[in-house]
Amino acid sequence: MEQRARDVLALLLSAPAASVAILASLAFPGGAGSVAWLGGKVWQIGLPAAWHLKVDERERSWSKPELGGFGVAAALGVGMSVAMLGGWFLIGSQYLDRELIRSTMEPYGLLNPLVYLAAFLWWVLFNSVMEEYLFRWFIFSKFESLVGGKLAVPLAGLAFMSHHTLAMLVLFPWWANLLASLGIFTGGCVWSWTYLRYRSVWPAYLSHAIVDVTLFGVGAYILFG
Repeated sequence: MEQRARDVLALLLSAPAASVAILASLAFPGGAGSVAWLGGKVWQIGLPAAWHLKVDERERSWSKPELGGFGVAAALGVGMSVAMLGGWFLIGSQYLDRELIRSTMEPYGLLNPLVYLAAFLWWVLFNSVMEEYLFRWFIFSKFESLVGGKLAVPLAGLAFMSHHTLAMLVLFPWWANLLASLGIFTGGCVWSWTYLRYRSVWPAYLSHAIVDVTLFGVGAYILFG
């Protein structure tokens, strides 16, 4: 199989996986949903690694940040966090139904502060890393191989956005989902550019983690404030 066909197949097998898993977990709260979510995470981790080593026949890598970029990434993360906070206090706090959000989160135990704290730690310390690994290192790299770095930035951003847009269908009305999706697309493009510029997932992860901390702060305000 030629390289371009392999890259397309890799994208088809990887890009929808996280979305399918999270939709299943939302549609079937409890045991079945948890199994689907866990299976999606295993696929999200295992497929890119296996593809990199066995199909592309490349060496293992920890994505060393040899070009730096942490200062720029942190500044970008803070900037996006400020925009997120502004959007919440100007629009979200006035028009979103906090009780509806609370009732949606209740089946997952997220109204329990300890469960919420565990989810926060999971998302910031592990999930953000896995998303950078999947969407920036693997998916962005495959798009870059197909169309070049400049076009790969928005394409990987769209893949990242679509995953989150589907997950937010159960949380927000269409207009809020649209606004949030535009913000997520922007974040996906920023982090794809960061990977393109610095050739490591770790600066992008730092920026991503800063945004996730802000997101969970807003979430705590909605659920417990």
